[in-house]
Amino acid sequence: MKKLIAFFFVALLALSLAACQEREYPVDGVFLGYEVGVSRNAPMVTYVAVTIEKGKVVGYNIDVRQGVRTNTGTTEAPNYTFAWNAQTKKELGDAYGMKPSSAIGKEWYEQAAAIEAFWLANGIDAMTKNADTNIDNITGVSIKDAYSVAGKLALENAKAGKFVALYCSGTDLYSATMTLTSKGKIDTLVLDVLQATKSATEGTFVWRTQTKQQLGFAYRMHNAAAGRPELEADYVAWLRANNKLEWFEQANLITADIIANGWSATASENVPAGVSITTTGYYAVLATLFGYAGNSVK
Repeated sequence: MKKLIAFFFVALLALSLAACQEREYPVDGVFLGYEVGVSRNAPMVTYVAVTIEKGKVVGYNIDVRQGVRTNTGTTEAPNYTFAWNAQTKKELGDAYGMKPSSAIGKEWYEQAAAIEAFWLANGIDAMTKNADTNIDNITGVSIKDAYSVAGKLALENAKAGKFVALYCSGTDLYSATMTLTSKGKIDTLVLDVLQATKSATEGTFVWRTQTKQQLGFAYRMHNAAAGRPELEADYVAWLRANNKLEWFEQANLITADIIANGWSATASENVPAGVSITTTGYYAVLATLFGYAGNSVK
């Protein structure tokens, strides 16, 4: 009997210790990591989504959305415009057109799928590349490694329980990030936009170093109406005197409303008072974000 009781307590202790151990990936869902770039003087974003189920990595999804630069003027008087492509590399499939120039006769999406399978079986760090950064130890893959950084960021976000979603519009990159409490309630929720500096005459495209949230009042959404005051304090005083809100304040009204009242597919039908910005893109990226989080949000 004493041996049986001792065994019972040992088993109970083992279960208690196992319960106390923190999971490497504490929240289930889809977690994104991404890198912005420029391709042929047009926007590009490379991203990797990692799916977590029951605390385990069960899948990777690599994709890239590129943009296009178009000269709507003439050679002598150029007028360049920029826009995101409607489809990602994976969505384009065979239409992306890599196969004819591929040394191994494989289209981009086929090689991306081989990388995803390798990562799932062996981990990202097991992938190697040569001096030219071409991936050299995955059968059916010869493309350069432009994906492991985003992949590792996705895993870091999964470990932190940080959901990230993107939405491409015009040449802007919308983002939404969210963390949850231990009970699955929304802890933090942030909307943001990264924009670029573009030249219609030179045809150059450069991502800005700060997002709209990071700029804060320096974004100066109402600067022209305010008479372009030199000092930020004067600009803020004008905002308050005219009952105006800067972009980040309006974006934060949207997220505060969702934190207080929860997310629903019809959230965009009840835009909070004080929000005058066009909200279509913001609610679109939020819909993707909450889709990634799924049932993890209570």
